[in-house]
Amino acid sequence: MLELLEPIAIFTHVARAGSFSAAARRLGISKSKVSTQVADLEHKLGVQLIQRTTRSLCLTEAGNLLYTQGEELLRGADQAVASVHNLNDATRGVLKLGISQSFGTAHIIPALPEFMARHPELELQVSLLDHKVDVVSEGLDLLLTMSEQLPLGMVARPLMKCQFMLLASPAYIAAHGKLTRPEQLVEHNCLVYHGEWHEHSVWQFKKGDDYCEIGVNGNFRVDNAPALKSAAVSGLGIVYLATYLLENEIEEGKLVPLLPEWHLVNHLPLQAVYPRRKHLAPKVSAFIDFIKNHIGTPPKWDEKYGDIFAKRQ
Repeated sequence: MLELLEPIAIFTHVARAGSFSAAARRLGISKSKVSTQVADLEHKLGVQLIQRTTRSLCLTEAGNLLYTQGEELLRGADQAVASVHNLNDATRGVLKLGISQSFGTAHIIPALPEFMARHPELELQVSLLDHKVDVVSEGLDLLLTMSEQLPLGMVARPLMKCQFMLLASPAYIAAHGKLTRPEQLVEHNCLVYHGEWHEHSVWQFKKGDDYCEIGVNGNFRVDNAPALKSAAVSGLGIVYLATYLLENEIEEGKLVPLLPEWHLVNHLPLQAVYPRRKHLAPKVSAFIDFIKNHIGTPPKWDEKYGDIFAKRQ
């Protein structure tokens, strides 16, 4: 049985990565060794685990079964290591992070030098992501994501809730007029986030007991939130924007808040997502605690908008 542990682990990485080459890179071994180990495993078990073609591979029924068990095996090994590390609160090794691209670029990457200075034995591998992420298949220890939809087997720890503002440039307002109610948005050019998995074209507003959802339209859709901000600054239209994307555009007069007395209702939390385990690795726990403290409550970038938020009813 012991001689099967290594090939099962290698096979599991192949199934995760979807290719022999990607698995070899993640494991730091040659592609030929990966291929040989999987072939030997199939021979010893007497079953075919992988259907191979020139372009891709897919798991057989036996392969899917072994992959599920292999993931359990690797998680158990991770938990065993984490348990030992927890004895002395060690924070070392490699921490593989996936971070929502626009938020990570603006607020996480600049904070990493401080975290690494606190944990000099830790190595960070960071992926800035703007697509639907499978934490396990991408080999991540931790994902910071702006999503409420989580895969099975994941734990999510909320870090913050995003605030939003409705904004336009002074030039756009001069040409098209200010809004007095959300319903007027149907008469305006609205800038829409349009990603692979989501289009934010229904904007939600609340004031006291008054709630409305407005289906908006415009001539500009993009899958990058900072690009929406740039388009609004250039006068292209009205944008429904997360405040973490703002720098000094309001203070410098490049963007003007609209409908300040209305709450913009968009449930977009930042969450720390990781596989469900009995023992959370100290490196993961340390990073989550650091980032939560770094963001603050409320988030530090929202502090200067206190007067604007105070107008909301």
